[in-house]
Amino acid sequence: MGRILLFLLFVLLYGLNAVAQIPNGTWRDHLPYSGGIRIAEIDEKIYCATTGGMFSYNTFDNSIQRYSKVNGLSDIDISTIAYSENTKTLLVAYKNGNLDLIRNDSIYNLPDLMIKTFTGDKSVNSVLFIEDYAFLACGFGMMMVDMKRILIKDTYLFGPGGTQITVNDIAFDGTYLYAATSEGIYKAAYADPNLVDYNAWSRLTELPEVSAEYRHLVFFNGKLFTHYRNEVTTMDNIITIDESGWKNWELPYTGHVNFIIRQPQYLIFSSDYRTDIYDENETHFTVFASYRCRHALIDKNNQIWFADPENGLGKAEPAGNTYITPNGPAYRDVGDIAIESGILWAGGGNLSTRWAGKGAYSFADENWKSYNYKILQGLNGFYNISEVAIDPFDPGHVYGGSLGYGIVEFQDGNLVDIFDETNSILEPVPGFGHGYVNVSGLNFDPSGNLWISTSLSDHPVYFVGKDKKWKKIEFDFPGFGLGTLIGDILPTTFNQQWLVLDVDGILVFSLGDQGEVYERFFIVKNQEDDVFNHIFSVAEDREGNIWVGTSKGPVIYYNPTDIFNENVITGYQPPIPRNDGTPNADLLLATEKITAIAVDGGNRKWLGTENSGVFLVSADGKEELLHFTAANSPLPSDNINSIAINHTNGEVFFGTDKGIFSFMGQSTEGSEDFSNAYVFPNPVRENYDGDITITGLVENVNVKITDISGNLVYETNAFGGQAIWNGKNFSGQKVGTGVYLVFCSNDDGSQTFVTKLLFIH
Repeated sequence: MGRILLFLLFVLLYGLNAVAQIPNGTWRDHLPYSGGIRIAEIDEKIYCATTGGMFSYNTFDNSIQRYSKVNGLSDIDISTIAYSENTKTLLVAYKNGNLDLIRNDSIYNLPDLMIKTFTGDKSVNSVLFIEDYAFLACGFGMMMVDMKRILIKDTYLFGPGGTQITVNDIAFDGTYLYAATSEGIYKAAYADPNLVDYNAWSRLTELPEVSAEYRHLVFFNGKLFTHYRNEVTTMDNIITIDESGWKNWELPYTGHVNFIIRQPQYLIFSSDYRTDIYDENETHFTVFASYRCRHALIDKNNQIWFADPENGLGKAEPAGNTYITPNGPAYRDVGDIAIESGILWAGGGNLSTRWAGKGAYSFADENWKSYNYKILQGLNGFYNISEVAIDPFDPGHVYGGSLGYGIVEFQDGNLVDIFDETNSILEPVPGFGHGYVNVSGLNFDPSGNLWISTSLSDHPVYFVGKDKKWKKIEFDFPGFGLGTLIGDILPTTFNQQWLVLDVDGILVFSLGDQGEVYERFFIVKNQEDDVFNHIFSVAEDREGNIWVGTSKGPVIYYNPTDIFNENVITGYQPPIPRNDGTPNADLLLATEKITAIAVDGGNRKWLGTENSGVFLVSADGKEELLHFTAANSPLPSDNINSIAINHTNGEVFFGTDKGIFSFMGQSTEGSEDFSNAYVFPNPVRENYDGDITITGLVENVNVKITDISGNLVYETNAFGGQAIWNGKNFSGQKVGTGVYLVFCSNDDGSQTFVTKLLFIH
């Protein structure tokens, strides 16, 4: 009995450490779920597709579940969703033509349209189900999908001469299929065995504007309902069509129609500020306030739900609308990412979104908070933040740099000030007017001083000391000015600043005790004298070496302290043997544009590229350890803008052109001692099949795992402050139920740590 109580106490005490831990190798999405576009009801759940991803809300227990590439979806950029009651299948359609069919908790991918080679818009605009078939309104025409067999059955091109035509919506009256297109409304007999022949389709002529664009189309109460843009009034006209012709819908709505849909007993349409619902007799059922609502439905309990473009899933109630949105950043766009003491800040702006007001986002304690234009506009309007820097001595103190609007300062999540030429020494780009300061780099040095680089300026570098005093750096280098694009600025541990000149090279400088500037400019080249004219990223590794990301791979500079004394400055690009029986080798990632570099606690390098995803390479760059792409991982895109690592737990964040995703890596920064060391999960339960993580370790210690009798089961070395064990012994077999001892020791044995780990099978 005593042993049982001891065992249960062990489970209780050590089980507490496993709470809220993220297993090694786990992916997470950090997408915005606020831009609702389409909803569907399945049993007790309401599914909401958004511009960022998809989520479901369980009306029974109020739980929320997110869906993305992390948990099975095949793609990103959902265009619409629809549920087939006949086949019990949720169809998820993407803008690139890819399709997912979700049935019985399984996801079946149908990529045929996506991979088919042709010029045209493959996006799916709407879906109509007839029996076991789905008719898809596409940017090029129509497509028929067999939902049971999960295959594309037919494709219909019925533009002039059988050409492509944009189909916005589809309706069915029991005899004819109708297609609302960019050039009028077409119809064809559903029973026609040759619908693939464009001659089977004819354009309706009994319309107010025969060749106008008709965006939505439903068959309800014996007639067609649709709408078109009146060129005279610039407003939308809703019309009905039956055997007697067409006529205007005279009941109230505001000027622009967002959608018209039908449920078996209801007609629902939304205009600018309201959504109206009519019953089967066209009697007004109800109306609720909405702004540019994208879709709506009445569930089996007569509750009204709608897709809101700013707040995700809306619920219309007598007391007012309520909203359900999974936590995430406000937008998908992301520029720079910085992490300090487990707190992440990301810029939401870049060159393509500089006027969009995307602001910045923070992520702390598993909660995202957004700081966008709506919040900032009370202080002169701050449209974007593309660069971010977190004070290493105060993680609540954050600066953001803008492409065109200077610098913003936050303290504990509150906006402190916005700096431009009116209240600082920052200089705007000549000829572009007030406030136009193009901040291209923003980083703190190890002493807590802020360094700023700006582009297209005669004075591209500024310094803000811990005392908040600003200083402009004066250079002898003659190449600055309106024609010079400046990239990032990297303060190093050796009191140097590496300034990237996008198409020219690198300017390294340092300040003397009296403020004098020592500087050295050089063109980036490798050991083979290859010259690199475009530079996109720069980082310092844990040994003080500088890694420079170019258009043809990374170039490493060893011994940077000698940079002012060397006659010729040459970088090194690691050669990677081909292992084909020849001595031939290829330079590391020589065909890739390196857009981002991050160094983990084990001194390994994460290298982001423009077209090939992310590479993890060994400390010296000579071994490829991991390669993540959109095809082989949950990454939403192969275009990487930024990478940052949470060194407290090893989570690596990737900023892509389609949002932020993260991967739980193996390496953290080492600790000074073992006071915060622990193992998770602990206990390892019978249903767990992942890795065991020993974290909070002194850097690069040796880790031995033995059974309770002292027999060695496994041995490894930590990556930085963290070690990973797959739960198997040296023979590759899972260890049995029991208590295991974890021994950790540094090189000279001066620091040790021992803990227990319980396996339950």
